[in-house]
Amino acid sequence: RPAAPGHIDARPVHGERFRSGDDRHPPYLSAAKERATPVVMATATIAPRHVFGAKGDVADNVTYVDETTVAYVAGHQLVLFHVETKTQRFIPGQADTEAITAIAFSQCKSYVAVAERAERGVITVYDLTTTTGSPRKRVLASTDVGSKEYVSVAFSPDGKWVIAQGGAPEWNVTLWNWERCKQLACVPAKPLGSDAGAVRQVRFAAHDPGLASCAGEGLFRTFKCAESGVRALPDVKLPPAKSGASKNYTAHCWLPDDAEVTDGGEEGAERRERCVLATDGGELLIVELNEVKATIPCARSDSKGVDCVIPYGVGGFVCGGADGTVSVYEKTDEKELYKRVKHFVIKQSPGARVTALALSPTDETLLCSTDDNQMYEVDMSNVDVVKSEDIECSLFTQGHHTQGVTGVDLCVRKPLAVTCSSDKSVRVWNYLDKADEICKFFAEEAHSVAFHPSGLHVLVGFSDKLRLCNLLMDDIRPYREFSIKGCRECSFSNGGKYFAAVNGPVIQVYNMYTCENVGNCRGHGGKVTGIAFSADDKRLISTGLDGAVYEWSLSTFQREKENVIKSNEYASVAVAPDDGHVYAVGSDATLKQLDGEDLMLDEEFALGTDRGESGRPVETLNRPVETLNRPAETFTRVRLTNGGRRLFAATSTGAVRAYGLDGGRVVGEGKEYKELRCHAGPVTGMRVNFDDTLLFCVGEDGVLSVFDVKERAMEGATKAGEGMVFAQEVLMTKADLEDIRSRMHELEVQVNELTLQGEYQLRLKDLNMNEKIKDLTDKFQGELEGERSKYEALLQEKNELEMDFADQMKTTENKHAQAMAATESSFQNKILNEIERYQALVEEKEELNRGWDEQNTALAESHDRLVADLTEEFAGKLQDEQMHSETLRLQLEDSRAAANERENQLEEDADLEIDELKEKYELRLKEQRDVSLRLKGENGIMKKKFTTMQKSIAEQKDEIAGLFTDKKNLYATIADLEKDVAGLKREIRDRDETIGDKEKRIYDLKKKNQELEKFKFVLDFKIKELKRTIEPREQDISDMKNQITEMDKELERYNKSNTHLDLTIKDLRNKLLGMGQDVKRKQKAIEDRDSAIHSFQKDLHEATKHVQTPKRLAEEVKSLYAKHMTQKIDDKPPDKDIQREYNRQREYLEKTIDQFKRKLAKDVETHKKDNMALMNQNVALIKEINELRRETKMLRQSTSKASAPAPSAHSSGRLASKLGSRAGSRGGDDGLVREVETARLEIATLRAESDAKDARIAELEEYIAEGEAIPEPASVVRVATPEKASGAVRIPTLAASAEVDEHAAATRIQAVHRGRVAREEVKVKKLVSGALENVARGDDS
Repeated sequence: RPAAPGHIDARPVHGERFRSGDDRHPPYLSAAKERATPVVMATATIAPRHVFGAKGDVADNVTYVDETTVAYVAGHQLVLFHVETKTQRFIPGQADTEAITAIAFSQCKSYVAVAERAERGVITVYDLTTTTGSPRKRVLASTDVGSKEYVSVAFSPDGKWVIAQGGAPEWNVTLWNWERCKQLACVPAKPLGSDAGAVRQVRFAAHDPGLASCAGEGLFRTFKCAESGVRALPDVKLPPAKSGASKNYTAHCWLPDDAEVTDGGEEGAERRERCVLATDGGELLIVELNEVKATIPCARSDSKGVDCVIPYGVGGFVCGGADGTVSVYEKTDEKELYKRVKHFVIKQSPGARVTALALSPTDETLLCSTDDNQMYEVDMSNVDVVKSEDIECSLFTQGHHTQGVTGVDLCVRKPLAVTCSSDKSVRVWNYLDKADEICKFFAEEAHSVAFHPSGLHVLVGFSDKLRLCNLLMDDIRPYREFSIKGCRECSFSNGGKYFAAVNGPVIQVYNMYTCENVGNCRGHGGKVTGIAFSADDKRLISTGLDGAVYEWSLSTFQREKENVIKSNEYASVAVAPDDGHVYAVGSDATLKQLDGEDLMLDEEFALGTDRGESGRPVETLNRPVETLNRPAETFTRVRLTNGGRRLFAATSTGAVRAYGLDGGRVVGEGKEYKELRCHAGPVTGMRVNFDDTLLFCVGEDGVLSVFDVKERAMEGATKAGEGMVFAQEVLMTKADLEDIRSRMHELEVQVNELTLQGEYQLRLKDLNMNEKIKDLTDKFQGELEGERSKYEALLQEKNELEMDFADQMKTTENKHAQAMAATESSFQNKILNEIERYQALVEEKEELNRGWDEQNTALAESHDRLVADLTEEFAGKLQDEQMHSETLRLQLEDSRAAANERENQLEEDADLEIDELKEKYELRLKEQRDVSLRLKGENGIMKKKFTTMQKSIAEQKDEIAGLFTDKKNLYATIADLEKDVAGLKREIRDRDETIGDKEKRIYDLKKKNQELEKFKFVLDFKIKELKRTIEPREQDISDMKNQITEMDKELERYNKSNTHLDLTIKDLRNKLLGMGQDVKRKQKAIEDRDSAIHSFQKDLHEATKHVQTPKRLAEEVKSLYAKHMTQKIDDKPPDKDIQREYNRQREYLEKTIDQFKRKLAKDVETHKKDNMALMNQNVALIKEINELRRETKMLRQSTSKASAPAPSAHSSGRLASKLGSRAGSRGGDDGLVREVETARLEIATLRAESDAKDARIAELEEYIAEGEAIPEPASVVRVATPEKASGAVRIPTLAASAEVDEHAAATRIQAVHRGRVAREEVKVKKLVSGALENVARGDDS
């Protein structure tokens, strides 16, 4: 049934290879294959599951599709990686292409363009918005590009066009309307006669879809794009290099600056598109409107060049270059326009170049792709506050191989795969977790690798030796070396008892556990390229470059069977599980099926590049293989599944073919297969997991590809590892285990110490917080009452101001009405004067209009004459050009005729000479060779002449084409001039009409203006008056409102703080209750122990009564033992470790007690000094109290004499100064008495606590001297100060807590003293000031 137009046929085609997507998407087929095909159901299909690796040499090879999806190129496919779920979707490349060279996404991220290298470069545009089925695509190809590849691709800002930069040798720029698959233009990137080199990049402007640019070696050009074609704009004047040669421009980008427009933001104005141009010397040029606006000099870190630039933030950009350097620039008002704000280096790849950058949609994450196939991510959310040297770059997903992978193998008991690479690394991958578990770099390059079935050992063949390594938890550690250099193939047996390694033409077999060489297989005439164990590990099959396939017996190490084709160089071999067939591939591009009984050739399948015959069997029994032409594409690897139902073969182009087997033979009438192109280079290794659900492939592109193996094309993928139980054990050396244990012990000790310190600090904070809570509560309550009183006063004042303002408004309105009437009468006179002036201006305007009409008529006549003259002049020139063109055409025809005649003569002469040579060949063989050489030289000269003629003809064609172009330009100029004339005439008519309309409008507006000016003057006067009166009031009101608002906020803060403090108090009380309960439990345990001891003492006393009767004493002791010894006691001696720990703890406790004693002695001395200072202060206070009493008595006597005549000013002033000085230094009598009593109470309390501590220290010294256990201290109830009337129960456990309590008590006494003295000073000042006022007034009271 023929396919409908535009329908993508996803059915399998007989003999046709195709690639498939992930499980949710059918295979993507090119539009060229949309034709009628028969329905054939395949028996074996593979679909990509996951890819480990990336392709760093692709232009713009990493992009954010959305916040959680990243697109990058790996192998021969575009990977869409989901960051959160770690799943991948695939968009494979075309089947007949070599590799992907560039990708580009549209601004909306809905479309992606993939450029690929082929015989003729091709670009495929995919629609990512397709929700069901395969994504729609458009294939863009051009015959004018003149190159096999495109080096750069870009979408226009509106997503309608695609522009691509072709590669060598022509370097053409091609523009498509991709939705219609229409090529709009193809123009050279370099100007004619330019000596510029390679062109690296092409870009569209950020906002203007009609502006594009390209940059390269000594080249930067801009183009104007339209549906009609592409036109080069005038060259940008770029500064020359210091050496005088042109600069190499490596990258550029257009910045999305929305703020800058040419006409001040008016509608229709053009944007000032700004471009950042980077050089290979690290210099940055800012280009705007085809001019270099600024130059950012090269930083020392960027001296080796910048390779990529992308926009960042608002007007900024990020650039990356050599040595893994990345720089962030932001817009400034300085001369350079941009300033570098951050610079960091990717430390994991110090020598690599950053080839591509990508920012997430929110600009929070930056992805950096390097040329060593690695991708790194940088957190940009806090890049403004972090120092440049502190910016960290982490691997995106995991690390990849930087060079080609040379070997791969799988583990049976674990979901692990191991690979080795030319980058001297060996990596272990977990294909279920999709992670790189172990990566180890060695000093030599690794050529082959094998995984032991147990998953605990790895065999690696290096350039110098073969090493057997242990696979530890986080390391690959060699433990045995073998003298085999450059081992290209190695393998473990299926049971894991033996392993075989290739040493040139010899295969050496070793015992895995003893590492002894049990035998060698000798017989190959060249290097061995492939080895495979049989299912029972009794036989070994090998292939080599000598074209031989040998079967060896592992018991005798003798060759049993063989098949030799000397013209073929075998590359790989596989054995069926039932040993019925052997499959081998080699340099003759055929897949050979050999009979397992005698290794005779059973069937042969050619690789074939023609899809019509690919996959069909090739009969080669009756003709030698040497006669077959060897194509460039060959088979490189072959692999069978463990069940023997599928066969996989890989090619040198990176493709994998899947065949279905039935009884060891390929199923299907036409021997069809399914082909999937997954790598961008030859496949170097293939493996199938134990349950035949996954296929692993590696290639020279450094990629590890994992495929799902399915029975039918439309069947869902089998879950990998389903039904299998993988081992979990890992290897670890004894030294590593001891290090981990010691580290754990150290961490436990640190945790215990930190726990004790934390508990101690928490107790101190609890004490401090309780004191602060009470102080803050008292302070906030007082402030709250004061603020409430202020608020009430302000509210009353506000009401009074509002009433006053209403009265003033009434008065102001009356005054305004009177002033308005007076102003209206004065303005009537002014209006009459303005009318007379307006009539005079109208007459003057009419005279000016008449003058302008006369000048306009004269200009129109002169313009018509000028147009006629230009038309005649260009008509004459056009006629001359036509005559010149006709002359050139005649010359071209003559040149072609002469060239044809010369070519015919040369052919005739060559035929005659060849006939003569044939006749004289047998007689004069030696002379004929000399003549042949001479003729070849003459023929080369003639060919050069012919080539020169062709070049001259081509140059003449180009010249004619240039003349035709000039002719078209002249016609276009004439048409533009005619359009300009018509436009000017229309403009003159429009202006006349506009002038009339504007005059009418001016008259109406002047009338309205006169009326409005009247009202304006009046209203302005009113507004000014009102503002004078309103502004002060409004200012006061606003200030009051702000104060009220601030007070409300502060009150709300106080309420929240009080609530939080209440919660804290509750928590602390709960903790105190818990501690009290713990104390009660400990006291109960002590009481139980005391009662047990008392009972034992009582029984022991009863037993001592029978000391005189030994037999009775023995019975009593036995009964005593039976009564009190309820648990069995082990008679073993104490452990030495326990004894050492006990001694260490005892020494630690003795040292601690000594420290406490010394500290206690110091504290006692300090407390004595403090007590002496307090006693001295008390004595001074008592003296002050006595002086105050005397002064108070004198003051009372002086006030009682107030009825006498008023004292003089001098005496009253002296009295005031004296009283003021007294009041400033002393308080009232009653307050000081209470303060002294409080201080005495505190001193008594401190003395009592000091005596209690001295008694406790003496008790501890007695216990230590006697060697007895130190009992728990009893609870001590501390007497609180009067300010803390509620009191608190404290349990002193250490001397440090006692010291803190004493220091806090002393601090509280001093604070209370200072506060009370200050309050008393205020009271005395008020009392003195009142007394002075009374004295001044003469008031007797």
